[in-house]
Amino acid sequence: MTDFPYVWTWRQCRWDFPGAAVRVPWFGDGVDRVGRRCRVLVRGSMNSALIEFADGSRVVTSRGGLRKAPE
Repeated sequence: MTDFPYVWTWRQCRWDFPGAAVRVPWFGDGVDRVGRRCRVLVRGSMNSALIEFADGSRVVTSRGGLRKAPE
């Protein structure tokens, strides 16, 4: 079993402002992490999780963006 058994799959999120809709990278640091391996450190309520990527960055996000990584 690998240390990082999941892959992040969501590319962009959409923010709706009055008069404008903007598509931005999912995480606030602007890094596109689609396809990067990660692991779940803590599962929370309302389908949230604290995840850690292989580069060491940690974020709290929805578990809907996680998929099992191919072996």
